[in-house]
Amino acid sequence: MGARGLPRTLWLGLALIVAPFLALIALQAYELIGRAPRLAQNRQLVVHAIEVIDTAQQLERTVADAERSQRGYLLSGDLAYRQAYRTAANNASTLVSRLTELTGDNPEQQRRMPNLRLQVTTRLGELEHGLAARDRDGAEAGREAARADRGVLNQTIAGLVDATVASEDALLRQRLEQVAEDARRTATADLASTVLAFAIMAMGVGVALVAFRRVRRAESAQGLSEQRFRLLVEGVADHAIYTLDPEGNVVDWNAGAERLKGYTGEEIVGRHFSRFYTVEDRQAGLPARALAAALREGKYEAEGWRVRKDGSRFWASVTISRLRDASGRPVGFAKITRDVTRQREQQVALAETRAALAQSQKMDALGQLTGGIAHDFNNLLHVIANCAEVLERRLPAAAGDMRQLLDMVKRSAGRGASLTQRMLAFSRRQPLQPRPSNPNRLVSGMADLLRRALGESIELETVLGSGVWSVSIDANQLEAALINLAVNARDAMPGGGKLTIETTNAFLDEAYAAANTEVKPGQYALIAVSDTGVGMTAEVREKAFDPFFTTKQSGQGTGLGLSQVYGFIKQSEGHVKIYSEPGEGTTVKLYLPRLVGAEIEEPRHDRATAPRSTGSESILVVEDDEDVRTFTAEVLRELGYRVAVAADGRAALRMLEQSPDVDLVFTDVGLPDGMNGRQLANEVRQRWPAVKVLFTTGYARNAIVHHGRLDPGVHLVVKPFTQAALADKVRGALDGTAP
Repeated sequence: MGARGLPRTLWLGLALIVAPFLALIALQAYELIGRAPRLAQNRQLVVHAIEVIDTAQQLERTVADAERSQRGYLLSGDLAYRQAYRTAANNASTLVSRLTELTGDNPEQQRRMPNLRLQVTTRLGELEHGLAARDRDGAEAGREAARADRGVLNQTIAGLVDATVASEDALLRQRLEQVAEDARRTATADLASTVLAFAIMAMGVGVALVAFRRVRRAESAQGLSEQRFRLLVEGVADHAIYTLDPEGNVVDWNAGAERLKGYTGEEIVGRHFSRFYTVEDRQAGLPARALAAALREGKYEAEGWRVRKDGSRFWASVTISRLRDASGRPVGFAKITRDVTRQREQQVALAETRAALAQSQKMDALGQLTGGIAHDFNNLLHVIANCAEVLERRLPAAAGDMRQLLDMVKRSAGRGASLTQRMLAFSRRQPLQPRPSNPNRLVSGMADLLRRALGESIELETVLGSGVWSVSIDANQLEAALINLAVNARDAMPGGGKLTIETTNAFLDEAYAAANTEVKPGQYALIAVSDTGVGMTAEVREKAFDPFFTTKQSGQGTGLGLSQVYGFIKQSEGHVKIYSEPGEGTTVKLYLPRLVGAEIEEPRHDRATAPRSTGSESILVVEDDEDVRTFTAEVLRELGYRVAVAADGRAALRMLEQSPDVDLVFTDVGLPDGMNGRQLANEVRQRWPAVKVLFTTGYARNAIVHHGRLDPGVHLVVKPFTQAALADKVRGALDGTAP
């Protein structure tokens, strides 16, 4: 039948049907034309957000590079570090400006930018101040600046950068979700159009044909939208962006994922995403729990180790988002992965450095406290021990009970003196007399002594390296340190075992020094003391060098053995390190700075401690402690000397002006009223050159001791001293033969 033969009602009906259908086509065309600019805009916004994140992270890395370069220059003086710092500092300023420009359209970010610029500028100013201190005052000032730098602003900068990244991440997720929402709306519209098309098909083949063509056009538009979005995702190279089906199999794969994980699309599509997890995480069921959390909550975020195709690991920041179709049914997951290994390493390194600095500051504070206590106790013990000695000499031979009591007093005073010396050793305040020494000779020379200290149940083995470097060390104190370590090892092997002492050469590089704040890079002679004992837990290792800390039962130890070793090695400008695990024994490594160009002296054997001959010279005793002053004067008078006393340096000068025939000034180093013993000695030598000076102290002060070593030409008797030691030192100072 021709068209002209159709009933008017049919034409009218067809017109009524075709008119809405054409309206639907026009509406779909309008949506397609209007959606294309929005898609392009979303793509630009996504790229913009990623660029902001990358710039912020690059700024954080650049500031960290500037800090490492500055610290390297402070510690080593290498100009390459300084140039690297300049480059990083310039780049940091440029990146702040770039970040400010990029976030110009974001009021929240713009409020954050001035503070970020201020913090970065302030931090660079702090670093520049450290460089200036190093250039102006030398290497020691540079190292002091490095130790003093706590990096407080790093947390603020990191917080601002993290806030910037988090804000842009939120925008990125919001924009991706907007794209997904557009897709969902399009799918809903398509569904409605399809239903309408089937309704029209029931009214005529012609109308169905038109509906079919409209659906095809809609599908083509949707495909174009998806293709554009796919191009956007595949163009992101710094993030692994891919989708998973509901079971966790990879559906698509972008270029960033291929670069980050090492798999091509052909290799990974259709494979389960759990292969990116470590074996431990897979065994713990982490991939399944991650998908379950994303399905339940809509989003799952975490950080952890992930595995590349070649087996290497990286620290990843992961976001898994649930995907739904137009009906709300879950159809899979979108996954974004970022490699944040470098940021994590920087955070871990910063935390370790802060922990090492805090430990160093704690040990310094404990050292100052114990040193001050030991100084006061030295004066008390000095009077107690020597008064007991004087009483013993003056008692008749028949006073046996009294002598026994005095012996008890002397033994207790001796133990107290030993404890104070250990406290001074820990506080690095004991006067050292270092001499060029060979570690092999020192260790082999005390092997018999160590065997007696260890007992028959413990085997001693010495492994002496060939060509071990010479060191400048107080040999007596080093022997005491090795004996302390041997006794500790013996107590850790109650059932017997083996103690090994090894010597060798070692080089501590700048990386090691950076992780251990008090270590100077360079060459060291190493003495390692290892036992097969019970070992230490991590908690015990952290406290092992603290004074009075002990794991032994009450009465079996003072807790000062290892602290004495620590203080002595640090005072000798060395380094000490403990390696131990429960049940695996303990190794204590003593690093002693290499000495170049000095001749090794043969070990000297001290003569008997009997006092030298007495004398009749005139001695001026300068001591602020009344009891010590009175006792010292009494002892010197017993030795035949003529004695005058003064309580401070200015009083001593007045007495010398009135009676300049004094032969020897015997002065404490620490004196009140603004003039210490060294200042008094300088004044005496300038005004009365013939007068000799002998110092005494129980505490190594900077007046006569620098870096733990006696100044050249200084004669010193250490408190508490005996009458014999005092007589020997006084006679030697008067005769000009004191060591």
